[in-house]
Amino acid sequence: MEEPQEDDLLRERAFQRGGGMDLSGFALNLEEEPENEAEPTHEEEDAAIGEIASPFGEATTNEGPEDDVVTGLAVEGERRLGQGLLVAMVVAYSALAAYVGTALPPSVAAPGLLVLGGVGLWLGERWIPRPSMRLLGVTWVIISMKILYGFALDAHHWGWFDALPDPGLGLGAALLGLVGLNVGLAQRHDDDAIAAQATLILLLVGSAAGGLYGELGVVLMIAFGTMVLHGMALLRGTGNLASLGIAASYLWVGVHALSDGWVVLGLHLVPLEDDVLTFLLMASITGMNAVMATRFARHDNWFSAALQAMGLGRPGLWAVSVGLGMIGATLSVAANREDVGYALAQVALLLTAFSGSYLAVRGVPWASLQPWVLWIPSLLTLAIIPMVTLNLDVSGLSVYALHAGLMVASASVVVLRHEASVSDHVLWMGSVALVVLLTLLVPSGTGDTGQPLLVGGVLVVWTGLGWLALRRDAPSLAGTAVVSPWVWALLFVGDLDDRLLSSDIVTIELSSAVLAFFLAGSTAITYAVNLRLGDTGVNLGRNFTGGTELSARIRDAGSLNLWTAGAALTVLTVLVSLLGEGLPLELGLLFIVTPMLVEALVAFLGGRRHHPRRTLVMTGVASLAVVWNLGHASILGGALLVSIGLLMVDGARRKDLVENLDELEGMDVDEGGLHALLLGFLMLMALVRWLQPEQGTVDGLGLSNDAGALGAAVAVSLAMFARREVLSGRLITNVLCALGLLVAMLLVSLEAQLPWLQASLGLMFIGTGGWLSVQGEMRSALQTTARIEQRRKEHTEIEARRAAFANRLGQADSATMHRMDNTSEGAALDVADSASLRRTAERATARRPKAQPAEDDLDGLEHRPSILMAFIGATSLSGAVWSWLGGNHAMALATTALLITAFIGLARWSADRLSMPLPQVMGIDAPVALGLAGLVLVEITGRVGGFVVVLSDQVHLLAFVLGALMVASMHVLGRDQLGLRLPAFADALLWTLVAGRIVTLFVGGEVPVPLQIDPFAGETLAWVLPMLVLEATLLGLVLLHEWVEGIRRRRDLPDQRGSGGRAMTALLAVPLSFGPAGLLALSLGFRRGVLWRQPAVPLLTGASLPMAWASLVFWLGPSLGLDLPGLVPAALVVGGLSLLVAAWTVVAERPLWLAAALQGGHVLLIPAAWSGYGLTGAVVALLILSGWSWIVGILVLRRSWRVIGLANLLGAWTGFGMALIAGASGNTVLAMLVITVLLLSAVTWLTQRDADAIAVD
Repeated sequence: MEEPQEDDLLRERAFQRGGGMDLSGFALNLEEEPENEAEPTHEEEDAAIGEIASPFGEATTNEGPEDDVVTGLAVEGERRLGQGLLVAMVVAYSALAAYVGTALPPSVAAPGLLVLGGVGLWLGERWIPRPSMRLLGVTWVIISMKILYGFALDAHHWGWFDALPDPGLGLGAALLGLVGLNVGLAQRHDDDAIAAQATLILLLVGSAAGGLYGELGVVLMIAFGTMVLHGMALLRGTGNLASLGIAASYLWVGVHALSDGWVVLGLHLVPLEDDVLTFLLMASITGMNAVMATRFARHDNWFSAALQAMGLGRPGLWAVSVGLGMIGATLSVAANREDVGYALAQVALLLTAFSGSYLAVRGVPWASLQPWVLWIPSLLTLAIIPMVTLNLDVSGLSVYALHAGLMVASASVVVLRHEASVSDHVLWMGSVALVVLLTLLVPSGTGDTGQPLLVGGVLVVWTGLGWLALRRDAPSLAGTAVVSPWVWALLFVGDLDDRLLSSDIVTIELSSAVLAFFLAGSTAITYAVNLRLGDTGVNLGRNFTGGTELSARIRDAGSLNLWTAGAALTVLTVLVSLLGEGLPLELGLLFIVTPMLVEALVAFLGGRRHHPRRTLVMTGVASLAVVWNLGHASILGGALLVSIGLLMVDGARRKDLVENLDELEGMDVDEGGLHALLLGFLMLMALVRWLQPEQGTVDGLGLSNDAGALGAAVAVSLAMFARREVLSGRLITNVLCALGLLVAMLLVSLEAQLPWLQASLGLMFIGTGGWLSVQGEMRSALQTTARIEQRRKEHTEIEARRAAFANRLGQADSATMHRMDNTSEGAALDVADSASLRRTAERATARRPKAQPAEDDLDGLEHRPSILMAFIGATSLSGAVWSWLGGNHAMALATTALLITAFIGLARWSADRLSMPLPQVMGIDAPVALGLAGLVLVEITGRVGGFVVVLSDQVHLLAFVLGALMVASMHVLGRDQLGLRLPAFADALLWTLVAGRIVTLFVGGEVPVPLQIDPFAGETLAWVLPMLVLEATLLGLVLLHEWVEGIRRRRDLPDQRGSGGRAMTALLAVPLSFGPAGLLALSLGFRRGVLWRQPAVPLLTGASLPMAWASLVFWLGPSLGLDLPGLVPAALVVGGLSLLVAAWTVVAERPLWLAAALQGGHVLLIPAAWSGYGLTGAVVALLILSGWSWIVGILVLRRSWRVIGLANLLGAWTGFGMALIAGASGNTVLAMLVITVLLLSAVTWLTQRDADAIAVD
């Protein structure tokens, strides 16, 4: 029995739906080979340091990004933004409370502060038990405590404690009582953030004690406060308070040690001037902090989480606490820099204590550490008191210097005994800290004898670090040893600190010999390490380890490997030293070309070759700066020539040794690129030498000698280029560089007055030009032949496929032929031709009509009346010159329009005769477009020409409008497809009129100013008639557009203009109209935008409505004797309506119009509020828009509007600050603060309430 046709069809479709072939049924007897997966090696975790992202790591492979930029910002940024809002709310409420307490009378301020504080505590009690609202509740408790602390200070300011014997003591007691309440709340709600506030207040109380009890009071209170902080950390068992206590205690000691009687926010910071008292305070705090860092080393803390969020890894509590504490300790060391022994004693104290703490965390038994880090340091520190009292001196060393030496010896013993327990992180971070301390302690200003000691010390540190890097094969040590010397030189020797901060942090003035020695030593360290570890990847945190697309590209390109980074820093440092720090010129020139020569020589000897072009480019750019300032282009150009020559020889050799050139990827073996680099930089050097001919200080290298030597280098370069360029693929680029080089050298030879060089350059030009001309013609002929053959081959293949397809159809069975004959397209099936498909698509989407040629093969061809278009251009230029020279402007416009119309008619006739369409520009026939542009040129030149023009004479405008109308009409008169041509005609005419008005206005051509036109304010012929004709023309064009739109809508035709074209048509009428046409165009455009569901059209037209209204009321109000509202009120009204529409879209769930409504509010309200009410109005508008956008973004789960709300808030705060600086009134400040806190309260509440939905969004 014969199966039905449907079965065949079903089987065929089932086969086509198959996802692939299942080979499991075939007995192939294949044995699976076990995969040898390399076990990942895990570095031993350093519990003290944690997961710190080293700036340097192993060279990475090309791995895709973990996440894209947009997703990363959206996911992480939303969470961080919510936390930032809570912080902002704390700051805003604190500012409001401070303002209320200081600006309002106590009878009003006191109840207000107490009520606000009580409400915050009540909200905390209500919300903290809820997991989703806990964070917001904690924030309110913190706000309340800040308000209460401020209330205590305000009470003291109001004199409420004056009745006590000691008002200051009363304030202290009140603050301590509030601290107790704060601690109690922290325990009740089990939250570290609440307790942290108490720690800071304790230290502030300690600083305030100095004003009452002097230096001893400060010392005792800081020590007591530190013990309380650490006691709270032990009580709560939290690392947050431990790390905060370590950092804050050192910072407080450092600030007081550095203070010179500072007064900060009314708080007198008493300086610590007693050296014994300060040293004992440092010793006690250091001991407590070292114990706490050891005790909580493995606990989580805020600082580690913050650094992880920044992409810098997750350091351990020990590392982050000690690091932050060192900042404060460094302040204390810097305060005693003049007494080197005392400063070194403090450094030794820190080194000993935290060395023992670190080794204890690393697991070294405490019994082996105790003698060296506890008993000996304790005895030495206690011995300080009697020795200082007796003013002892041991062999000329001060007591503190002796103490420092013994402490360093003790620390060295314990570290060397347990060296295996010290990680690479500690070594490189310790080396950096040691160099910073040496820089702070060793005087090395002008005339100081400490310059060799400082340079020798830092070089010894980095040399030792480099040796350890090679010994341990450690990328982090290698990177620090290579990069740090150059960064140190740029920051301190190059006075980068002074340039960045306008303050010299440390004065370092090195002599020429010492500076040269330092640069030589740093260069030796750089390349000694780089020759073995040069591919170490510079890893700037998570964002440069493939976290995003950009970071993955930077990482995988190798641009940040250690070799490239070392070369770049070497060149930059030498350049700075050579130009501004007194480095001898001969040595500077040698140092600056060293990276380039070393790169080329290493590659030539068969060593490393990885993107040498980067080093060449960096050295070339630096060489241009040297040539500009010091001359000697021939030396630098010769070094560049030698380097590139070696690289070319090495590249040719490497090409011969490989079969697949892909193996040489990243080695820059393309000779064309190297030639372009060489010729380009030589050309730039020659140009710079010509611009700065007087530079040059070395004997024998004046301009003449320099030019001659540079000419020799140019000759060799061109010889290399001519010999090898035929094999390269960059002929055009290199030819331009070669010609530019010859021209630049000719300028140099003329400046140097060297006839022989000029003649030589002429011969070079003839020889190079002839050779390259022949090569260029040959290459062009070969390329053309290849394209012809390729086109013929493609045509032959298409014909062969057509024939094969026809054969298959002829041999098909009846079922297949039946299905073919019943397709929707009939039986006209053929092989697809990409060229014909492209032309079909262009016809389907084209706005401009095209006449169809007689033959299908001619589709896409156009008649280009080049001669007639040249005549149109010449006519326009003639009319422009006539107007410029003072001819009658209106007559010039009329004559030019008539002649252009005639030439366009001839162009149409010639195209029609050939049955070919004219080329089009933006939907307009090209001759018409050129003619309209010519009329604009005549209009502009006539108004800015060499004769007097007056604003009241607008006869030229009448001629311009009528002439443009006549020329543009040639696009539609006698034509078909008017549905497409008429809108293009109206747009072209509008653009022409707007261009003539706006350009002439900007160049000062005395034309009516938009929005300020009174059509009846002049003579009838010279002013009224041109204005009325222009307005009538605009009305006609607007109604023409509306008529075409209506026809297309009634016939259900698709939209051919789009939202952009529809909006621009409405907008173009506004600057030309004196009201009616502009309002009509905007209203009709708004209506059509709504009908076509195009939000951009209502947005643009609605935002422009106030301008059209301002144009109307400018003359209508005075004419009627009415005081009609102007631009600002209209903008505020429309902007307010836009915000109401935005709210309606949320309620009615019409998301299509939401963005347009909010954007309209932004566009209108901000400038209108600024114009009408100044900076205060703009701030209020920004705050309203911020709240509106943010709340809408939360309700409809649109992240973009939440971001815009944040931007508005930041802008409002910036304006708020400017208003405060400008001296805003008290009521204004209060109003802005109240609006700010209300906005933040609403936003944070909604954010916390809908946190889960926002996270998904």
